[in-house]
Amino acid sequence: MKRNLLIMIILLISISACSTNELENVEKVKASSWIGNEKQSEEVAFKKKEEVDVFVGATNNAKELDDQKVIKTPPVLTYDLIIEGSNNKAFQLWITEDGKGFIQSLLPEDSLTYRLDEDSVKDVTNILNKQVNVTLIPRIEFEK
Repeated sequence: MKRNLLIMIILLISISACSTNELENVEKVKASSWIGNEKQSEEVAFKKKEEVDVFVGATNNAKELDDQKVIKTPPVLTYDLIIEGSNNKAFQLWITEDGKGFIQSLLPEDSLTYRLDEDSVKDVTNILNKQVNVTLIPRIEFEK
């Protein structure tokens, strides 16, 4: 019994380490902003390590919502984490004027909704204000 528990713990640590390690191999972040209901065709690539680290950190530190709901409000941004030798990961990002932030993973991932921590919202907002013409949204509407 103890042996099985130990094996299970080692397996869980290995699995979580793999996913974190995968995001450590992100080469760049490609992003497209939204204006209203329209995703803009122009993409911006964030290649500087400190910029990539902000997106990776925000993604890693986001907490899955207990009560999963789809966000109806159009996002501020769609971004792809471009991962060396692996499948890229795609997300949509919402940041409100009052400093709340959410991401939703896009298929073929789990398509879940996550809340960003306050520091991540500030860091991502700072980068976006420098690079992309992004308009924060007044509030976020969830499906009922």
